[in-house]
Formats: sequence, structure tokens, C-alpha cells
Amino acid sequence: MSAIAAGVGERTLDKARPGSPGPEPTPVQPTDPHRASAGAPTVSRDTPRGASVVVELPLASIRPNVHQPRRTFDPVALQELATSIAAHGRVLQPVLVRPAEDASQGQSRFELVAGERRWRASALAQLPTIRAIVEGVDNATSAEMALTENMARDDLDPIEEARACATLRDDFGLSVAEIARRVGRSRTVISHLIRLLDLPDPALEHIANNVLSEGHGRVLLRLDGHGERIAFAKRCVKAGWSVRELERQVDARYRRAGSQPAASSADEEAALEALAERLTPLFGPSPVQIVPCRHGRYELRVGFHDLTALTSGIARLCDSGGATR
Repeated sequence: MSAIAAGVGERTLDKARPGSPGPEPTPVQPTDPHRASAGAPTVSRDTPRGASVVVELPLASIRPNVHQPRRTFDPVALQELATSIAAHGRVLQPVLVRPAEDASQGQSRFELVAGERRWRASALAQLPTIRAIVEGVDNATSAEMALTENMARDDLDPIEEARACATLRDDFGLSVAEIARRVGRSRTVISHLIRLLDLPDPALEHIANNVLSEGHGRVLLRLDGHGERIAFAKRCVKAGWSVRELERQVDARYRRAGSQPAASSADEEAALEALAERLTPLFGPSPVQIVPCRHGRYELRVGFHDLTALTSGIARLCDSGGATR
């Protein structure tokens, strides 16, 4: 059972009037979107999964999406959007929300699926309510829609994209191929993104802050161990190396040691990803990776959340005869 604000002309999605004027902005104290307003009038309504309706909701009745991949919001751009919203008296494009699964009875609580910038900017503009589309979607769909919206607008840095893709894979059991299809990227691109998370935190921070690029990160992954990766990341930042120069430095380091770094072409990585996909039915939602190592060796890596998942995966492997066709 969800709650929708009363007295604001609720209407179903197919009856919405795109050109209808919105409510005039009401002078209020700056709204804290993280605190619910106990005095907000509400009316109960069932919102079954898949149903949608356009309404005006109190800002304070909405909370952020826990699966929102975006971690930072540019304060200057946010203030510019707030100024535009204040001038129009409303957001031109409704936000997308869903009923909060843990909402207590009689309390209007919704969770954002998409549109957090508009929600935050509306609070800065001191609007008491916001136009919203209410949809009944599950956790996986909510996470996917939030990621797709941000990736389509290039709003995320590579690390935010990588973490969001890893969440879809690890928490919701989507394969890399399925993630790629849903967000409109190639499977190789998604694989590269997720692999970035194998980097140590200092390197991840440099990439997230645009000090280093995603290409720099892929080169750093050719090094063994976090110690070398951190050291080369620091040298790269200090010297301002390009991706090509970093590649030369890494190659020179291995030549001096008389060995070769782990490296793979795009074609090889695509082939390894396809092989990993074939193993997915054996391990269910557990992420599977085939990683190239030095001296022509490969490692098969399977992640399990707990002992139960590990036991289940091994049982499926044994039942299958240890191989897939």
C-alpha cells in the first residue's frame, strides 16, 4: 500500500496533459529532502508492480535511490537547474519513483528510481512538491533504470559506472552480456569497466576525479599487485604521462626484470568473456571471470557471497560432470 499526495489533481499516465500549467511555487523554508514532513496530506492507493501514475508528491516524502550510481552532484550545475525550476514553477520532466518497500502504514514514502538531480534542485528552489511518475518496479529494475539514465547522459565517471555494473552482476545476477544489452554498450566495454575495480583505492580515486583516464587504469591492471599499481599511478600523475607513455613505462619495467606483463587484445578479452558466459549457468548469480596472467597462463575466478552459495555452485558443477557443451 503506497501513499500519494492529495489535493493536487492525480491523473493516470495516459491522461496526462503535457501542456497543462504546473502549480505556482509556494514560498517555504528550504526543504531537506531527507526528512519526511509529518503534516503532509496523503491518500492511500494501491500501486501494483508495473502500474504507473503521474502525481504531485511532497519532496519530503521521497528518498534517494539506494542503488543510485552517481555519488557526487556538481553544486554549480545543481544551482543553475534550481534557478530554472524556480522560474518555471515546476520540473518540466517528472521524476520517476516507486513505493518504498519498508514504508510504514499511513506514511507517504517513495524511493527515487530516476531524477535525483531534479529532486535536489527542486529542494534548492524551495518547492514543496514535485511532479512524479509512480511505478511499481523491483530492486533490480530500479538499479538498472538509474544506471541506464546516467550512462545515457554521460553523467557518471568510469568508477561509478563500474560499481553500478558490478552491482547488477553481483547483487542481481545479470550477466555481462545482459548488462551490455540493457545499457547499450558492448560486452567488452562492460568487462573493461568492471575490471577497473581490481585497482587499489588510490588509483580508483584518480580515475574518479579525472586525474587518470579509464585507459590509464587498464594499463595499471597489467602490473602485479597493488603496491606496483599504486607506485606507477603516483608516478603517472606526477609526470603527467599519457596512456601511451604509461604503457612504455610498464613495458620497460618488465624488460628490466626479464619478464613480460600480462596483456590481452580486445579480441582475446571478448573470447575470454564469452567463455566465462558459458560457465554462468553452473554458478548462478556468482560472478565468473577468466583473467589472463603472465607466461600465457589464465586464472578462473568465481566469487561467492557466502558458504551456502559456494556449496551450491560446487554442487551444480559436480552435477554437470564438470563441463559445459
